[in-house]
Amino acid sequence: MYDPKKPRILVALGGRSSERSVSIESGKAVALALEKLGYPSGILDTGTGRLMQSPELEALEKDPKKLSPSFTFPLIDMKRHFELVFVCLHGRYGEDGGFQSLLEEIEMPYTGSTATSSAAGLNKKFSKIIFETYGVSTPPFQIISKPSEKMRLKYPVVVKPVAQGSSIGISICENEADYAVGIKNALTYDREAIVEPYIEGREITVTVLENKDGGAKALPIVEIIPKTKFFDFNAKYDPETREEVPAKNISPAMQKQIEDIAIKAHKALDCRHYSRVDIIIDKNNKIQVLEVNTLPGLTPNSLTPKAALAAKFSFENFIDHLVKIALN
Repeated sequence: MYDPKKPRILVALGGRSSERSVSIESGKAVALALEKLGYPSGILDTGTGRLMQSPELEALEKDPKKLSPSFTFPLIDMKRHFELVFVCLHGRYGEDGGFQSLLEEIEMPYTGSTATSSAAGLNKKFSKIIFETYGVSTPPFQIISKPSEKMRLKYPVVVKPVAQGSSIGISICENEADYAVGIKNALTYDREAIVEPYIEGREITVTVLENKDGGAKALPIVEIIPKTKFFDFNAKYDPETREEVPAKNISPAMQKQIEDIAIKAHKALDCRHYSRVDIIIDKNNKIQVLEVNTLPGLTPNSLTPKAALAAKFSFENFIDHLVKIALN
C-alpha cells in the first residue's frame, strides 16, 4: 500500500541501447521494490516516451531495433508530478549522461552519477585517461578508429567498442586474423575501439556505495567464474556462470587493497551514490581496474544486488537507501 507521505518516484527504464532488455528488467525490479516500500511511483520508458505502471511492463518491446525511429518524452512536468527519478538505464541514451543532462536542465533530482561522470564512465577512452591521471592502476591501451590503423600491442589482446556497456561487441584476439574480425565488430558499435592486453587472472567486481554524508564504502567482493574464457554479454546472463560472494581465498591485506582501489576509481570519475568497479587480478597479484559502471544492473541476476545481499541489505533496503541518499 502506498504511503502518501512518501515522495513520488519515477522509474526511468528501457531506452534505445543494445541493453534495452536488461534495463527493462532492472527497472521492473526497482519498481516492484518501490511498491513494497510504499513509495507512490510511475514508470517511464525513455525509448518510447510511454508512462505506465508495473503491470504494463510485460507488454514492452525489448528489442531496440523494433522501436519506431522517432520518439518523444511525454509532455508532463516531471517536477510537478514526481520528486525523484530512479534511473535504470544501461548503455547509450542513459548511462552515457544524455538523460541525466535533461534532468539537470530542469533541476530534477535523480539516482546515480551526474551527466559528466556518466559520460566519462561509459566512454572507456575518457575513463582510462582519468584513471592514469589519478593514479588508478589500469592496463595499457590503444585507441583505434579504423581497421587499417596499426595496432601496437602484443597478442593476445582484448578489443572493445569505446562506449558500450555490458561487454557488448568485445573480442579476445590471439592473432592478426582474430584481430581483423574483432576490430571490425567493435567499430560497428562505435566510431572508436579500445585495445588492451588480454590479462589472464581473477575477474572480480566491487560495488561502491555511498552514505548520506557522501562517504563511500566497498560492499563484499564478487568473483566471477564464467564457463567461457571471457565474461562477455552472454556469460553475464548465463545461469552456468558462477559468482562467489564474498570472493574466497583473498587475504585481508589483498581485500583492503582491492577495496581501496575500487573506491579510488569511483572517486576519480566523481561517481555519485553507487557504482560497480570491474577489476582483474593477474598472476602476480597486481590489481588493475578495467572499467567503472556508473549505473550497475539491478536485475535479479545482477552482481550489485548480490553484493548488497552479502552486506546484509535486502534488495528493498538497498533501493530505499539509494532513494534516501539521492533525495538528501
